[in-house]
Amino acid sequence: MRDDPVACLQRAMPLRNLPLIVAGDRVRVEQDAAGAVRATHLAPRESVLERADHRGRFKPLAANLTHLGIVTAAPPGIDTLLIDQFCVAAELAGLAPLVVVNKADLLDAAARERVERLSADYRRAGYDAVIIDATSEAGIAPLRTALIGRCAALVGASGVGKSSIVQHLLPDHDIRVGAVSEATGLGAHTTSVTFWYDLPDGGAIVDSPGVRQYSVSELKPVEVRRGFREIQESATGCRFNDCTHAVEPDCAVRAAVQANEIAGWRYANYLKLAGLQAP
Repeated sequence: MRDDPVACLQRAMPLRNLPLIVAGDRVRVEQDAAGAVRATHLAPRESVLERADHRGRFKPLAANLTHLGIVTAAPPGIDTLLIDQFCVAAELAGLAPLVVVNKADLLDAAARERVERLSADYRRAGYDAVIIDATSEAGIAPLRTALIGRCAALVGASGVGKSSIVQHLLPDHDIRVGAVSEATGLGAHTTSVTFWYDLPDGGAIVDSPGVRQYSVSELKPVEVRRGFREIQESATGCRFNDCTHAVEPDCAVRAAVQANEIAGWRYANYLKLAGLQAP
């Protein structure tokens, strides 16, 4: 696709016995005597990102990703609870979270300091975090570097600048969208279609319909905890194997929070998302 997006794309209809095929899937295709191209085999997925439809049923959105790029910005406002919900979603999908703070060019000194502390807390927890502005190549360079050799989908609230990020990562984005539209006949502005694009420096990015939230209301505390790596790590020192880290005695997690080894705001987000009362 890098040299000639149109020439490298072709529409292939899947056989009816195949599951829903999404961006990132690896398929085997065959051409019949009439020249029609069919997808005949779906290779096993290494990871799959899902989202719930209007009926609450989960459907795949993209496959074979390595990372979930969680984009936030102020404005509209940095919502750490939403970021941590996406961290849970990423871990459950077998993906590594990548926290992306956009619009750094709009931050004053005090706000910049807060963002630096936030990013440092995520890095200390074991996640990659970058601070960017999608208004220039220099501003987006940290994200471009972080994506080398990785395959990521971007998620986040409205207004955080995901479209601007994609445009800067893929200067020929409009050409690529047009190429996909020509090959598939779906139209350049079809909002229900997820696209996968190779990045010039290696890796890939998924340009998907707006994924703005992820519900954890149906998850058990132990599942929510998977989105908090530092809590998972400290939990090995708890007295009880089924410790919720809320009220049990000899809780290594609460001890780590008191020692400032775990950020207090991250612990508070864990309790809220897990539906637990603060001690």
